[in-house]
Amino acid sequence: MQHTNRWKALLCGALCALLAAGCGAPNAATPAAAPGSLREALTNEDEIIAAIRAGLRDYAGSITIRFTYGADILGELPALTDEWVEAALDETDDPREGDYIRYQYGGYESACRYESTDGRYAYTVELFPEHYIYYDQEREAELALAEAYADLALDGDASDYEKIRAIYDYVCAHVKYDEIHRKNPYYHIKSTAYAALVNHTATCQGYCVLLYRMLRENGVDCRVVTGNGVDETGDQLHAWNIVALDGRYYNLDATWDAGAEEYQWFLRGSEGFANHTAGDAFSSAAFTQRYPMAVADYAAVG
Repeated sequence: MQHTNRWKALLCGALCALLAAGCGAPNAATPAAAPGSLREALTNEDEIIAAIRAGLRDYAGSITIRFTYGADILGELPALTDEWVEAALDETDDPREGDYIRYQYGGYESACRYESTDGRYAYTVELFPEHYIYYDQEREAELALAEAYADLALDGDASDYEKIRAIYDYVCAHVKYDEIHRKNPYYHIKSTAYAALVNHTATCQGYCVLLYRMLRENGVDCRVVTGNGVDETGDQLHAWNIVALDGRYYNLDATWDAGAEEYQWFLRGSEGFANHTAGDAFSSAAFTQRYPMAVADYAAVG
C-alpha cells in the first residue's frame, strides 16, 4: 500500500485588531460558527482554549496549537481560530485574565498548516499576538502593584465599599492622563496597567485595566466597558468600569475623576452617568442579565 504525505499551509489573514485606536472598543463581530461535526470531533478544544489563554496571559511571543482531524479543513481554521481566541478572553477567576488581557492586547496574526498521511491530517496553528507590553514590564508592574497594596494597607475586614473607595482614591491620586501620547496610535503602553502603575500616566484604558486588576484581586467583581464619552473636547472613544456592590453594578470613571477634589463619576447608577454611551456589546440582553446595573447612584451608609 502506498502512503501519501502532503503538506499545505495557509497564512490566516492579517492582524485581527480587537480594539480601535484611542481608548478602544471591542470587536462586535461574532465569527461564524464552525460546522458542528468539526467542533464535536475536537475533543481537546477546552485544552486548546486554555493554552491560548495561558499564552496571552504570560505574554508569549507565539502560541502553537496542534490537533488531528480526518479531513482537509484548512480553509475553516481562520474562523475557528477567531472563536478560540475570543473564548480565551472570557472572564475567569484569575484577575490577570479576562478584561486584563482583552484590553492590553491588539490582536494576532496566525499561520495554519497540515501534514496528511493516509487520510489523517495533523494540523498546526501558530498564533503571534500583539501584546501592548512585554513580560518584563508586566513583572515591573506587579512589583509596583505590591507597593500600592502596601500603601493602601487594606484591612482584611474591609467592606466591599471600603475596598472600592480606597482603590479608586489611590488610582485617581496616583495616575494622570497621558496627554502626550493620547493621539499616538502606535504607543500602546498608554493603554496598560503598567503605564498607570509605573509611569503614573495613562489613557482611559490604562486606568480601567488597573482598577479591574486591583478590584478583582480584592474580591470585588469588576468589568471594563468601552463606548463613547462626551467632555469639553467633544465626543470620543472612552472606557470606564462597572463594579459590583450589594447585588447591583455601578459605574466608575477614574479617568474623569483623577485629580478632582470631589468625585462626579464614582458609583453612579445608569441615571446619573450622563455623557457616557456604552458600546452595543454592553447593551445586549446577555450582558445586562449577567451584570444588572443600578438605576440610582450608590448611597453609602455611615
